[in-house]
Amino acid sequence: MPPIRLREMRRPTLAAPAITLGVAATLAACGSSEPQTSRPAHTVAPHATPRPTPLPPDAETITVLQTGVGTFDLATIPVAVIRNDASRHGAAAVVVHFATKRGDAPLGRLDSLPVNMAPGETLPVAADCTDACVSATATDASVSVGAWLAKPGQSLTGGGAAYACGACRSGHDHADVTGTLSAAALSQGAAVAAFAACHAADGGIVGGGFRELVWPGGTTLSIDVPVLVNSAPANCELGASTRW
Repeated sequence: MPPIRLREMRRPTLAAPAITLGVAATLAACGSSEPQTSRPAHTVAPHATPRPTPLPPDAETITVLQTGVGTFDLATIPVAVIRNDASRHGAAAVVVHFATKRGDAPLGRLDSLPVNMAPGETLPVAADCTDACVSATATDASVSVGAWLAKPGQSLTGGGAAYACGACRSGHDHADVTGTLSAAALSQGAAVAAFAACHAADGGIVGGGFRELVWPGGTTLSIDVPVLVNSAPANCELGASTRW
């Protein structure tokens, strides 16, 4: 009997599952990396806040404009005319330091009463020296300031004044200066220091004086200030200060 040949068995080929068009499209969309256009962020323009223009620095200095002396017997009155250079600040507790001399020889040193000066104010200031300043012919003057104030206190106004000397022999004597002080709102009882400076025809100081008083109230006050002069003056001026 002839041998039986076994027929070769082949495994069936499995066909790949079909992917429907819709699924394929979905997969393609999931794997997409297309760039997306970004929108610019909304920005707000900065709002500039206006700043006030800063004021220039104030000239917080006191200038000595003139000096001079008036003498009689053993008394000497050194005088200085000073100016507050500041335009916005008052100068408080201003003291004039006098150094009297005879020719080039130094004599006595003394200080004035402390005064207060409004912005831009010019003020004559005097002091009284006896034995240490006998026969002085001139004086040097320096100034110290206690404080500069943005809100200064009340100030007084002086001005031109009349000179009178009833018993003068040659003009080198003691005399009086009379004039008016004004204050806008100075309270009754306020302490006041009044000063006088007397000038020759060429403008030089030939004497002066000062007086302390109490303000009686009102806005004006007529006063007289005793002065010492080296010669009859061409004109005199008054100034005054009160406490702050």
